[in-house]
Amino acid sequence: MTATADALRELHTLHQRAKAIRDRLLSAPKTLAARQTALAARQADVEKARKTLQDSKLGLKKNEHALQASQAKIDDLKVKLNLVKKNEEYKALQNQIAHDTSAMGKYEDQVLHAYETIEAEGVEFSRFEAEVQGVADEVEKLRKTIEDQAVAQKAQLVELEAAIVAAEDSIPADQREQYRRVVRQLAADALAPVEAGACTGCYTSVTSQMVNELINRDTLTFCKSCGRLLYLADSEAESSRNPEKPKPRSRAKS
Repeated sequence: MTATADALRELHTLHQRAKAIRDRLLSAPKTLAARQTALAARQADVEKARKTLQDSKLGLKKNEHALQASQAKIDDLKVKLNLVKKNEEYKALQNQIAHDTSAMGKYEDQVLHAYETIEAEGVEFSRFEAEVQGVADEVEKLRKTIEDQAVAQKAQLVELEAAIVAAEDSIPADQREQYRRVVRQLAADALAPVEAGACTGCYTSVTSQMVNELINRDTLTFCKSCGRLLYLADSEAESSRNPEKPKPRSRAKS
């Protein structure tokens, strides 16, 4: 097994690990942004519920004021009732008091209903507000976790990129640019192990000559179908190091 083959195997592992970290660094902020957008929508719903509750309380105050005004009017009419001397005026005041008393009853019903509505809306609002606050706490916790993890992940990425540069020194100098071109095109998928006689990147069979090159030559071998840089899988490499010895033939009995 050549040193180049071992270097390619290591490089593939390093590239895949680096890609995994880059993917996490990209996906985590997107996940956070989606959670924050959903939270903002729910917070907007909380504000709508708060406004509804405030409107209900304002409506209650208006009805209470109307009820108080009706009661004051009735009290004033009762005072006048005791002062009038003409029978027609007395009956007119009685009719007005009866009418206003009936109207005041409607205000009383509205006030009672408003109290019941506000109580129910207040309970629901408190529950909803607490629920959304819990979501907000979770989003903030996620933000801090992502922020903390990003620091460690970026440090790991720097180490991996340095290890990749070091491992690239094992690639023949005259083929290093070929390797880099494939990496630029395919990134972490630029390399693929050969297993069971096929490129595991595109599952196209490779020739026996290509397998021999992977075993014996310190040159780069590319898949003729997908263009990936090939190396022997661990199982294939182990088989090439320890080929099975032919079993001795048993002697025929005479």
